[in-house]
Parts: sequence; C-alpha cells; structure tokens
Amino acid sequence: MASAAERPVIMVLESDVIIRTEIAEFLRECGYKVIEGVTANDLWIVIDAKVKLDVVFSEVNLPGETDGFTVARRIRQTHPQIDVILTSSIEGAAEKIKDLCDEAPLKKPYRAEDVAARIHLILERRRSGTRKPK
Repeated sequence: MASAAERPVIMVLESDVIIRTEIAEFLRECGYKVIEGVTANDLWIVIDAKVKLDVVFSEVNLPGETDGFTVARRIRQTHPQIDVILTSSIEGAAEKIKDLCDEAPLKKPYRAEDVAARIHLILERRRSGTRKPK
C-alpha cells in the first residue's frame, strides 16, 4: 500500500449523505484518500486550497447553481490533470457526459465496486501514459 502522501486523492460530490458516506468509506477501504463534498463550491474550496486531486466523482444534479456538467467542463478547462467521473439517474445524460468525461457515466444506482474499478482504470491509464487526450 502506498504511503498516505502517495495515495490518489478522490473528491466525492454527492448531496445524499448516506450515499456519499457509503461510497467515500468504500473508496477509503480501497486505499484512496477521499474528500467529501456536497456542492460545487466545496470542490472549488479544495482546489483553491491547492489540494492535489486525482479524480472528482460527482453526481450531475448537485445542489446550488452549478451542476455536475458545469463542474466537469470547468475542471477540464482549468485543471486538465484532474479526471472527472459523473453519475446520474437522468435519462439522456450519457450523451452530454461523453463530451466531458473520458468514459460513459455511471448510472445511479451504481455499485461501489464499479466506481472503484473506474477510478482504478483512470489511474492506470495515467500511470501507463495511455490517458485519453482531452
């Protein structure tokens, strides 16, 4: 296992506290450092604090004025080293998400194992230099 300083950092943005807590705890058990948030503003605070994020896992329907699509677009433009995984239960979200993320969205309800596998795939691509171009 990597030291705490070397562990990939995942930010989970999810408004439902039960879902957020469960996926965050599962990812911690997988060896990731996890930061939890509810709104896009929580993410911007973490980024402004210069925390090195590897992946943002966000629901599309975030509370507040900024949705997950906007979060993904802004991260892609300003912090291309951070990968984004979006999740949604909204029909038709897949078409919009494919332009913002390298992989198809994870449809809610998702399995925690599928989230961890997607994160692992993204990080392995990054390590091997086969990351999809943005």
